Parts: sequence; structure tokens; C-alpha cells
Amino acid sequence: MAAKRVTITDVARAANVHPSTVSRVLNGRVELSLLPETRERVIAAATRLGYRPSALARGLRLRRTFTLGMLVPDITNPVFPSIIKGVEGAAYARGYHLILCNTDDSFEREASYLRVLREWRVDGLLIASSSTADSTIAELRREKFPFVLLNSASRASDDPAVAPDNRLGVTAALEHLIELGHRRIGLIAAPQSTTTGQERLIAARAALRRHHLAHDEALVAVADSFSEPSGYRAARRLLLGGEPPTAIFGANDLIALGAIRAAREAGLAVPVDLSVVGFNDIPQSALFDPPLTTVHLPQEEMGVLAASLLIDHLEGRSLARRRIVLETELVVRGSTAPPAATSAAAMRTA
Repeated sequence: MAAKRVTITDVARAANVHPSTVSRVLNGRVELSLLPETRERVIAAATRLGYRPSALARGLRLRRTFTLGMLVPDITNPVFPSIIKGVEGAAYARGYHLILCNTDDSFEREASYLRVLREWRVDGLLIASSSTADSTIAELRREKFPFVLLNSASRASDDPAVAPDNRLGVTAALEHLIELGHRRIGLIAAPQSTTTGQERLIAARAALRRHHLAHDEALVAVADSFSEPSGYRAARRLLLGGEPPTAIFGANDLIALGAIRAAREAGLAVPVDLSVVGFNDIPQSALFDPPLTTVHLPQEEMGVLAASLLIDHLEGRSLARRRIVLETELVVRGSTAPPAATSAAAMRTA
């Protein structure tokens, strides 16, 4: 038979006080003064009896559940664990718990999770799904339901968001390849249905234009997801058709890893025959063969800032910034080198 749940009344009886006194002590209310001895007696009785306050009752009283919902597009993508860790740690430190939902980049699954999370009365949402429909965000905005976009932003400048500086990161990656001597650079873009995919492709094309490199559309392939298999398929289209590039920029590290696999199957050595750059600097990037040159973004910090931004809003604190753009940094490793023709010419003139 299940043990009877200990109530405030039980604690009050054991401490010889009124139940309202127990409530004031355990909820930290200080508007009415109490003797220190009374507080200590209440806390001792609650500890001895193993009293645990009802989260449901507390939520009904305060009209809050102290839970946050978080949507991620692909829990297997290594960029998300550090972001989730940052969110969870920051939320827990401020008394909130996290409900995590994997949308698998599906509009239908995302809509289903959003409906369930709101039925469960989460206090706010963290949305890391880059393919979230504009109509979904518009509905949340219209209903004034608290949310923060994470790892990508919306077109509406007033929507709260924490995201990397895609333009800065992509520009650094392309200029690194150009400085090495590459002039025929392939671009593997992320899906153009996503804000992240659009921003990174626009930034890459702009960087090439600034360096007066006429870009051949045959050197652009759009991956159908942010995954290694998609990067592999897109890279094959670039490497096996016409004149191949001497370098490839992948819109994320998994896409870049797929490009490395495709290069090897085509008989090309990285970086001798083909340089490859990624974006995100996932923990595995340094373990690739060769280690991947990539754009680093502070993933855990991104999660901490997003959770803090949402909780500040929930608790009525004034927000210094509604949109936080994090700086990125190029990390040069072993997957990039001067193109073979440039290297051979340098050796001849040395």
C-alpha cells in the first residue's frame, strides 16, 4: 500500500503551528515576522516528516509551472548537446526545469510538440529549430506567449533571439581559403527553407563578390539537411561534374564531414587536393581525419544566454537586449592548405 502523502497540515501539527505559518516559512514569505525559533521548528518538522511541496499546487497558486519547453531539430546533431547543457544549467540555477522535444526537422512534429507543451502550461519556449514556420512564430507573438529563438533568428527584429554572427563566421572561412590561394571554391549550403541556411549562403556569395571572384553556380550545391549524408551527396555533385573546386565550404561541420568522405571516394586527398572548411566547431571536429578547419561558436554560452533571456522576461525584468548576436572565430586545423597548383608553383620558385 502506498505511503500517505505528508501535507502542510501534518507539518503544522508536528511543529505546533498554524498551516499558514508553515506555508509562509516554506515559501520564504517575509511580509509577516516570525520568531527564528518558530522557523527552525517548522523546517525541522518538515525535514523529519519528509514533506515535499506540491508542484501542481504551487503552480496553480502562482499561475506558473517553473518549466520551460525546448524544441531542437535533431538531437543527434553534435552541436546541440552543449547548447542544451547551457540551457538546462542556467534554468536549473534559477529554479526552472526543462522539457526537451526533438522535432526531427518536421513541421508536423514541431506543431504537435508546441501544442502539448502549451497544454502542459510550460512558462515559456526555447526554439532551436531553424525551420520553424513563420506562421508558428507569428501565432506565439500574437498570443504573447513567451519564447526565445536559439541558434537562429526570425525576420522580425523584435523577436527575442540568441544566434551566432553567421556573416562574420562565413566571411572569415571564405577569406581564409582565398588567402591560401583558392579561386575555385565550392559552396555546400544548408537547406534554404531555414534562416541559418539562407544567411550563410548569402554571406558566402557576398564574401566572394568582395574579392572579385565571379562565382559559378555549378559550384553551389544545396544539402537537403544539416547532416553528413546530405553533405556527402552534395559534395559528389560538385566533385564529379565538370571542373571540380579546389576547396569546399560546408554550411556546418557534418556537411563538411560528408564532403571529406566524398573527396576520398573520388580519389582526392584532403587538404592536398581539396581543402574543406566547416561551421560550428562541434567537439568531434578536432578528431576528424584530418582535423577540420571550422568556425567556432560558443555553444554552451548560447544556451545560457537564451535561458537567461527567457527567464528574465518571465520574471518581469527589463531586457537590455532582445536579440543577442554572438561573435564567431575561425579555428584553423589540418583540413585546409594552398591549392596543389599554387603549392607546386611556390616550390618551383623557391
